[in-house]
Amino acid sequence: MPEENGYEGYLAIRNSVALEEETDLHCLLIKGKDAFKILDQICPCNVFLQNGQMKHTLLLDEHAVPFADVYICRKWEDAYLLGYWPSSINMIDWINRHQGSVSDYAIIDLNESNFFLTLNGPYAWELCANAIGPEILGMPYLSIMMQNFGMVFRAGITGEYGYHLMFPAEQKKEWTDLLLEAGKPFDLVVTDRTARAQCTLENFFFDLNREGQHLLTPPELQLQWRLSRQKEKYPGSEAMQSIREKGWNKRLTCFITKNSAQVNDEIIYEKESVGRVISIGYSPLRKEFIGKALIEKPFWHAGLSGFHINNQELETISAPAIDNRSIHVNLNLDSYFTRNENHDESLRQ
Repeated sequence: MPEENGYEGYLAIRNSVALEEETDLHCLLIKGKDAFKILDQICPCNVFLQNGQMKHTLLLDEHAVPFADVYICRKWEDAYLLGYWPSSINMIDWINRHQGSVSDYAIIDLNESNFFLTLNGPYAWELCANAIGPEILGMPYLSIMMQNFGMVFRAGITGEYGYHLMFPAEQKKEWTDLLLEAGKPFDLVVTDRTARAQCTLENFFFDLNREGQHLLTPPELQLQWRLSRQKEKYPGSEAMQSIREKGWNKRLTCFITKNSAQVNDEIIYEKESVGRVISIGYSPLRKEFIGKALIEKPFWHAGLSGFHINNQELETISAPAIDNRSIHVNLNLDSYFTRNENHDESLRQ
């Protein structure tokens, strides 16, 4: 079993605040009269957004396999496409190939002149308010806010408070130093994608670098909520419609086990293979391994035992796999500096 140290970044996300430079986070600005029409052309969800809102969706290939994990955002008449997709994909070219009759728009790659710092953690809101301004406290989940320096996107895929901060590239050192200094009283830890990925796994968020590599469709990934059944035309729509008509017999299910396993290891129930491991990682909070498995119907439900993997017991569970501290933090009452007065620390050691 892994040692109980070396998880500073993970524990910061779960208990305080972690800072990460997200080099894999992309952002496109779409301007013009047809800005939202082009989003409607490419997105499998309905593009109904009020000013300042974000919506979580996917972009699909012709086989209805997600290749991008994205948010669509609105600031007045400008549209933003924020998210994760392989650097090998030229997203602007892909959008232009699916423009149809839509023509009055222009796309700007904001990564060419900006960079992203992300704050994750149950007290990320407090650090943001101290470093940027108290107006941050008024941001609901899935919203954006313009600032003098750039933009703030409140989203996150860790189950804790999350803020993507977009700064001009020439101000990188200035803002990094400012956040590091402001974060000292919060025991801020600089972390990387590894810590974020484990938190993402525990909260059953989609991870393009893990389950996204297995060519699974939204029903198998349990991501149909990011699509609209009423929408008939978008890239991958024909394949998606065919899947819905034929049905599917496997889907991702969260599981726990005391011992490690490898991706693609078989999951056995009464000597019969009923699934395979898609992703797995060690949880320092639970002190056991948490994973996602592609399990056949009718074994794909949570709360079942009797499974084995490499002769070790496995149990399916409901997500999230942990009790996120952020759920219990009240922005109006709580503070990192009074956390011991308001919460049972034995749950978070």
